[in-house]
Amino acid sequence: MLKTSLVKLLTLATLLFSTALSAHTDLQSSVPTDGAKLSESPAELQLHFSKAVRLMRVSLEESERGEVKLAFMPGAVPEKDISLALPALEAGEYTVSWTIMGSDGHKMSGNFSFQVAAGK
Repeated sequence: MLKTSLVKLLTLATLLFSTALSAHTDLQSSVPTDGAKLSESPAELQLHFSKAVRLMRVSLEESERGEVKLAFMPGAVPEKDISLALPALEAGEYTVSWTIMGSDGHKMSGNFSFQVAAGK
């Protein structure tokens, strides 16, 4: 009896823990990728998430010149794949920062960086 109860308790704990872990959404990939060294300015920023999310905030900052203005409006419709047009970027080191809201209302943030090399 005790052994059966223990097995049931462990099974329940495993299910609850795995459900909590699967509730969160991850950035699966981006273009440019984290750490990319580009020979020219990318035309767009692409964010690919593991589940549909609402993009609440995104910013692009160059390490010496500061924030780069983006034409961005928070997402009203959840999407897994999000693309934003980028202005022509000068050579430099850039950091993309983002905040999303998952279907459960949980907000998550992250960032990644890439470089644009000086033109030849």
